[in-house]
Amino acid sequence: MPLFTYEVRRPTGQRERGSVEGQTAEAVARELQERGYFVVSVQPVQMPLIERGIWDLFKRRVLAPVFYPVSSKALATYFSSLRALLSAGMSISEAMRTLSHRTRNRTLAHAAHEMLRAAVDGQPMSSVIRKYPAAFSPATIAAIEAGEQSGLIEQTAERLAKYFDRSFELEQTYRWHTFYPKLLVIAAVLIPTAQVLVLQGFQPWLRVVLIRSLPILLAIAIIWYGVRLMLRVGPLRHVLDYIKLLIPWFGSLARRMATARWARALSMLLAAGVPVHRALVAAASATGNKAMETTLAREAEGVLHGSTVAEVVRVSRQIPDMALDMLATAERSGSVEGALDKVAEYYESEADVGGKQTAVAMGLLLYLIVALVIAAMVIRFWSGYFAGFGELME
Repeated sequence: MPLFTYEVRRPTGQRERGSVEGQTAEAVARELQERGYFVVSVQPVQMPLIERGIWDLFKRRVLAPVFYPVSSKALATYFSSLRALLSAGMSISEAMRTLSHRTRNRTLAHAAHEMLRAAVDGQPMSSVIRKYPAAFSPATIAAIEAGEQSGLIEQTAERLAKYFDRSFELEQTYRWHTFYPKLLVIAAVLIPTAQVLVLQGFQPWLRVVLIRSLPILLAIAIIWYGVRLMLRVGPLRHVLDYIKLLIPWFGSLARRMATARWARALSMLLAAGVPVHRALVAAASATGNKAMETTLAREAEGVLHGSTVAEVVRVSRQIPDMALDMLATAERSGSVEGALDKVAEYYESEADVGGKQTAVAMGLLLYLIVALVIAAMVIRFWSGYFAGFGELME
């Protein structure tokens, strides 16, 4: 039966909105009038056709996470809008209908469409979000399920919005730190072609640039997406992430970043009311490192046998001792979420400093490479010049 949204006014003058099934808009309006409401509007809900089959599953599970994952900024906006709509008194179905039309991200819009249908059928949001791994991580799923079970989905949406806002800030910091090295890489490609621009003009220079840069860009794209596709294979990603942690300097930086993400996610999940064991498993996946995730998730079983969070995390040997000491102290005082936020802030600042140092070192290295390229060009030019001058003199 078709679904309609309505807006009515009670005899007291109070407005009310909702959704109801009916044969036609006129039939829905008559039914509402018989209940004593003054009908303001009745609008049909355009229900999307949801793709089914193996190809749809392949796109959602494999292609979307690799080629067009949902950004932290889009998720922060999505959950912030959801919180605002729910706080305005909208039902889940009404909020999802609004989000499906207003959300710019295609994956999130499709998810909102499917959540709308699920809400009409009496199904929770969590029954849909599992189908979109490109958008919703295990930590997000656990938080939403806890919010649905406790009836605090609005507060959960607010926590998720703050969590993804902070994630986006960290990503922007990383992009800023790596901007200068990227600029030097572009310079290393363009500077050797400067003589063509000076001697032959713009069109020959543009042709040379395209011939030189397109193969490089194509190789970078193949390597980038190839690695991301291979990382979808669990055992291979586990090995690569384990090796990453063993690399001097870069391994320490990767562990600090993973610890910050772990602490931030665990704080958010515990505040949302997720059971401790499930929160530990979901937070482990938020580290972004498969080797750390596997060990942390395995040792999380200890809380089911009476161990504290600090004890099971210490056994994993994946989280730095300073973070564990703060967590153990917080468990005794009863302020675990606050301590985890402090841990996240500390290691985020540590990772920020390490990222700046790495960016400076990489920038200096690339600067030296570009300088050597220019020096080689100058030496080759003057060598040819003096060789030609010598032949002329002879």
